[in-house]
Amino acid sequence: MTTTPRLRLWGGLLLLAATSESFQRTPSSRAHTRLHASTTLTELLEALKPYAPVRCIVVLPGAGAILESAVDASRWTMSESTTPTGKTLLTCKIADGGGNSPPPFELHLDVDRAKKATLGVSPKTGGPIVRVMDGDGAGLVTLLPTGDSFVDDVVGKLGEEVDLVRR
Repeated sequence: MTTTPRLRLWGGLLLLAATSESFQRTPSSRAHTRLHASTTLTELLEALKPYAPVRCIVVLPGAGAILESAVDASRWTMSESTTPTGKTLLTCKIADGGGNSPPPFELHLDVDRAKKATLGVSPKTGGPIVRVMDGDGAGLVTLLPTGDSFVDDVVGKLGEEVDLVRR
């Protein structure tokens, strides 16, 4: 597997987008009938909710660290907000139920940078995989949903490659 990290400065934060060759297309015949379906980032992540838990993976610069978290995606709440620099973020989080403590899970994705997603079967785990990527194909986040029916249900509906659009 070859991984090429890309560092980017965004809104005062250093972000990493990693590209990886470890992705296997699904053999599902229904997935092959769809050519570049389009959906929003929110709709894509909403489609993952029934396949909880979902493992979320972000590779940090130089692959010196990898952040992984398994989350009950069925409890995700999603909202868009605009940062002071003008970026639009989609926030997926699980509310903790009260108090001033931070949410136990929170993921922010730049909706303008998230341009496409690939869906299929991971050669490493043999399970479903979703990679959200920027316009250059650099990975923003990798999501590993649970459930054998994901490939037939979601990949069969959307296809193996999905253009992420704003509506």
